[in-house]
Amino acid sequence: MIIGLYLRYIKTYTGINYVPLSNGTSFTGLVGNNGIGKSSVLEALNSLFNNSPWNFNTTVRKSGYETTNPHIVPIFFIPKKSISTNSTTAKELSDFCWIVQDTDILSQNREQFRRFKEQRDILKRDFNTDDYFLIPIGLNHQNKIDLSIFNVRKLGEQVISDFDKANQKISQAQLDEKYKDLLEEVTSYYEYIYIPNDIDPETFTQLENTQIQSLMGETLLEIIEKCVPKQKIQEINKNLSDFLDKLQGVLKDYSFRTSTDRQKMLRKANVYNLIIEDFFTTRKLNKKQGNNWLEVNQLSSGEKQKAIIELAKHLLSNYRSETANIILAIDEPESSLHMSACYDQFNSLYEISSLCSQLMFTTHWYGFIPTIETGNVCVISKKENNHFFDLINIASYREEIKQSTASSKGQLPHDIRLKSLNDFIQSVVTSIMNDEPYNWLICEGSSEKIYFEKYFEDIREETKLRIIPVGGAKEVKRIYQNLLVTYEDFKKNVKGKVILLIDTDRELMNFETHNKSHKNLLCYRMVNNESTFNTELVNVHSNPKSPKTEIEDVLNGKIFFETLLEFKDVYEEIDTILDGLEEVEEKPTYFALDLSPSKQRILEELFDKDNMKFDFAKKYCKKISSSYKEPAWINEIRMLFK
Repeated sequence: MIIGLYLRYIKTYTGINYVPLSNGTSFTGLVGNNGIGKSSVLEALNSLFNNSPWNFNTTVRKSGYETTNPHIVPIFFIPKKSISTNSTTAKELSDFCWIVQDTDILSQNREQFRRFKEQRDILKRDFNTDDYFLIPIGLNHQNKIDLSIFNVRKLGEQVISDFDKANQKISQAQLDEKYKDLLEEVTSYYEYIYIPNDIDPETFTQLENTQIQSLMGETLLEIIEKCVPKQKIQEINKNLSDFLDKLQGVLKDYSFRTSTDRQKMLRKANVYNLIIEDFFTTRKLNKKQGNNWLEVNQLSSGEKQKAIIELAKHLLSNYRSETANIILAIDEPESSLHMSACYDQFNSLYEISSLCSQLMFTTHWYGFIPTIETGNVCVISKKENNHFFDLINIASYREEIKQSTASSKGQLPHDIRLKSLNDFIQSVVTSIMNDEPYNWLICEGSSEKIYFEKYFEDIREETKLRIIPVGGAKEVKRIYQNLLVTYEDFKKNVKGKVILLIDTDRELMNFETHNKSHKNLLCYRMVNNESTFNTELVNVHSNPKSPKTEIEDVLNGKIFFETLLEFKDVYEEIDTILDGLEEVEEKPTYFALDLSPSKQRILEELFDKDNMKFDFAKKYCKKISSSYKEPAWINEIRMLFK
């Protein structure tokens, strides 16, 4: 897949821009205002993979190619087993890319490097880097090899035997000699299929269309050749020639001949093209409507757009045998669709992404974000002719939006902060009114999502359960209150269920809920009851209101204890926390450990460190099995959904 892309003077982009695309997930979205440069990314990749014309920035015409040096350089995150012929060259470049630091990059490019470095840290966290090459390689405007900001002296010293250390970068001749074959192998490994926004649906859905044939994985000529092989055409030519010879024998001094001495025979290409013209061109895509068939050109604009995605989905899932190397890029798949249809459209895209190496798309519709379990969204904004990029993790999108808003110093556009709530509410309400409704569990943080996905894995598919972390109790409250307003209007039509869950914090979040009157919109607070020694789900404004209770306090205490022991070599304070504890019962963690206030404080500080909440949740979930008791409150939530 492609985790990012360096663009220099391509269409709307001036200077060097790094567009982050993915942190290793196959579902990749680009959102932002019109004219911001979303489609430019997909078009640039089409130029690299499929040799479509380059669309240069207007500055190129004014300043010239030598000054601007336009280039398109993706960062490939590719399995090592995929590169065979040029594996040594790939390893050298990848090893450098995995370890290169800010100080190795030219000062003017370090900001663009840091954005890549943030992604690299996530890849190191989530993947075994021994299994993947990380390769920055592409082309410049002269169709020559380009490594963008990674063509620096340190790389030259490591990979070029006769590199002159006085140079700041590898020469063009050396780049071409060393990396031409590698680029060819990498770009040949992937099949980039681009569906632009301005494509005519009627033309696209014809079998003669190149994109359709790419989705099928074979051309019409290849299909026809199976039916009419070359030998069959040779046989036809022979039989027809024999007929003419026989006829000439009857006609004596007369013969049916062509105007040249060399008598023409049926050519394979002509026969195949004739079959395409007479057999395939006359056939148009139709959609079944009741007992009738309706041509695509008679469908509404929205239905035509929907047909494109459904056609791609059916071909990749049911016709083509090998899809793992495909990068499918779609420009504005929601174009002309009603909001309710957009929901289904993006769920189809998400299903397609599981079949491909990567699915990329541009969109103006933010409602897909909460309906998708995993993926990345690149939010593109612009200020004073400078582009800004924020890569959001869909799995914890509201949490990350909140963090990005703080870290980007206001560069993250207001659009996504507003739309991420409005479209979220709209998506949830629409989905729970479907004939086959979705169900939602909305929680505070991403660590809760990890626990819930594991504990509810037995019902997630059958109940179409979506588990969404939203970044804190305040956000849960905000979402509940917005859902409440809409729920009142549509409660008679609601078929799915939404459950919102918050912790019991020291500064208690208190707001009115309507659990009794709204059976499909429920909001609870988790709290450990010191009278019953159990975890309870209570109305937000109900008792008990203490002690402070977070997700780690309500897990199976025995599994929690065993998991914590696995971190002893990393965090020495664990010895202090567990001093005197050799074995614990299968009660909620808070009661099972029964820590003193000082030890409890150390434990809380431990979970605030580094990536401890995330790492701990992953290890805890690996231990969950039928040999351990499931927390009673977990089953209580399960039964609400069932």
